[in-house]
Order: sequence, then structure tokens, then C-alpha cells
Amino acid sequence: MQGGEPRDGRGIATTHEAGSVEAFRASWSSLPASERYHFRRGEPETQVQFAFQNHWRIFRNVMGELRGGRALEVGCGRGSMAAYFADAGFETHLLDTSVDALRIARRNFEEDGLAGAPLCGDALALPYRDGSFDVVVSIGLLEHFADVEPPLLEQLRVLRKGGVLLGYVVPERPISVQTLAAPINALLRLEALVRRGRTTVKVRKDPLYRNDFEPEHYLRILSRAGAEEAASFGMFPLPLISHSHRFPFSPMSPNRERRLIALWRRILARRARAGGDPWACDERWGLAFLVWARK
Repeated sequence: MQGGEPRDGRGIATTHEAGSVEAFRASWSSLPASERYHFRRGEPETQVQFAFQNHWRIFRNVMGELRGGRALEVGCGRGSMAAYFADAGFETHLLDTSVDALRIARRNFEEDGLAGAPLCGDALALPYRDGSFDVVVSIGLLEHFADVEPPLLEQLRVLRKGGVLLGYVVPERPISVQTLAAPINALLRLEALVRRGRTTVKVRKDPLYRNDFEPEHYLRILSRAGAEEAASFGMFPLPLISHSHRFPFSPMSPNRERRLIALWRRILARRARAGGDPWACDERWGLAFLVWARK
């Protein structure tokens, strides 16, 4: 990866070493060192790769004529979304509180021949100048804040005039499309237990805090902050199928993943015939919703 910031000796720039980010760091430090991300050129091999390809298609539609420039993913994790921007020719910057996550992202970028600038920092105090980016994106980040205004304002601050903010939010919800898969996922978990001959599956997935704010809450903040345009819509109208579907997602066998993707394609084709983008859905039913704004 490329970048002109001070490095920590492992190719990762560092400006943030302390603060209220330990839960995020712990969740990443527990991941296996070989963890791959969800970027995929061509035919997807897993349901989450398929999902990210659809996320990217929708993001490009929202960005409109914006097809290049400087992009920042805040809370980049292993770099899945940032990889799509880098692959499309954006000068791509990746920020996360976890050096472990950034190390994974850096390795993934190198394996796919992508260029990016990783930086360890805080979403509440982005280490970039005002108006630095044409696009600022986050995936599964904003729902982890009890007060979403500070991170939203920081993202707007580093966005140039006319730039686009993309906030993909996975809120806390008791019922959503994921509820439909609960019986199937319970059976898959039981199957995994039986195969391993254990009474428990040793996969540490301590839950992080998630808020239950509706899109209107984010839109009010963006409006007060002076966004020229802001809107929202639901995304991801299909449930994840896995014995362990929570972060970090565990895929099924390659054959099962391919069969599920084929089923998803048929469902989405039917939704497309009904009109509109098949990956968009009701904000209160999909796995996530997108809040976007133009500065």
C-alpha cells in the first residue's frame, strides 16, 4: 500500500493509540491471521462476496457521474469496500482503529494488486484535512455509536464540496429479513456441532454495541449540518445463511455457497421484474440501510 504518513514498522501509518476503541480492537485481534476480505473480481464464491458486489453496484449508481478521485473508507476492517474503490481507479485511503485489521487489509490489497493508504486512527477525529475526499464511505460502522452525530460530522468535514457520503448501516433490530433464516441457521449450527463432536462451537464473537436509530435520525443530522442533498433506502433483502452468520461471517461449504448464490440470483431476477433495483428494499426489513448525502 502507498501513503506518506509515519509508519509503525509494519507498513501501517499510526496516529491513534488510545481512546474508547478497545472493543473494536479486541474483535479484530481475535481473528485468524489469514482472514480474507469480501472483494471479488468476476464470479463470487461466497454469499457475502455476492452481497458486496451488489453494494458496489448501488454505490456507483448513487455516486452518479463521480467515477474517480480520492476515496476514504472509515472503519475499513479488512478493506472489502475500499478494494472496490481502488479497483475502479480511486486514490483509496483506509482508516481503522485496529492495526490488526489494517494488516489484514494491507495483505489483501497486495494479493489483489491494489494500491491503498492505510492509517490507524479514530472515526471521531479523522486525521485528514477539511475537504480531502471526493467520497467517504463506511460499512457497518455508524450503528456502533450511541451518538452518531460526531462521526457523521467528521465524515462531512473531510468531504469536499460536491462530494458524496455513503453510510451503510446495520442497525439493531429484533425482526428483519434475517429472521426468516433463523430455523435454517439453527440446523446448520447443530450440524457443525455434531461434525466437530463438541457441545459448543469455539468461535469467539463478543457482540459490539449497536444502536437502533432509524434512517430519519441520520438524515436530520445531515440536514442540520448543511448537506445539499440527503436520502436513504433499505438494502440487502436476503438473509445470510450460515452456522455462524454474525461478524466475522463464516461461509458454508463451497458447493452450498454456490447453490445459495444461484437461488439468490433467481429471487433478485424476480424482484427486478417488479421494478426498481432488486438489492434495494424497505428500510425496516432489509439487513441494512444506506444513508447517503452530497455536500
